Amino acid sequence: MKSRVQDPEEDRGPGPDEWGRDPSVRAMRQVFASMEAAQKQFIRTLGISPVDLRLRRWRERALGAFDASWARSARSGLELSETEAGTLYVHCLGKIMVRDGVDVPAGVLPESEKLRKILKEVFP
Repeated sequence: MKSRVQDPEEDRGPGPDEWGRDPSVRAMRQVFASMEAAQKQFIRTLGISPVDLRLRRWRERALGAFDASWARSARSGLELSETEAGTLYVHCLGKIMVRDGVDVPAGVLPESEKLRKILKEVFP
């Protein structure tokens, strides 16, 4: 009796088009796009090369701080727009970079009382 080997192309679950129709997936993609755009502008404004080897470490640490910040804001009932999420991420990245001795001039990061309250809990 022959055993049937399952075709790996068979039953892979939802394809990219199906995921793209999910409102929560679309919302998260918009958040990530906002984070990426804000980060790119921030790095350019500071005059840091996009291939600077320190960026990987800073990004990893900033993402951890961003996750904690976003979770705290969600628990406290604060909703963030895609733009605010991107700005929150860049604030986290900026704080991480400052801790490593990078000069982030005042006025480079957008001011937001809402984000300042969230960040105070993660960066006391």
